[in-house]
Amino acid sequence: MMKLSYQQINNLIELTIATVDDSLGCDGCLELMDQFAQAELDDTVMPDAMEAVRIHLEQCKCCKDEYEALMIALREVR
Repeated sequence: MMKLSYQQINNLIELTIATVDDSLGCDGCLELMDQFAQAELDDTVMPDAMEAVRIHLEQCKCCKDEYEALMIALREVR
């Protein structure tokens, strides 16, 4: 059995605490991601509902990677 270092334990605790406020989840984020990306590209004011997407993207590496790939594709199309 591998023992966790003090730093690894702290990282796990921080990740656990950070995700508590994430009420959207990955499915909800993916549903709204295109609207969020378009608003960012158009440099428009984000509706309050998009705040949950921003929070989720800050906390979820998988969704953040998807979002970054989407933004690259959308910028290429423009």
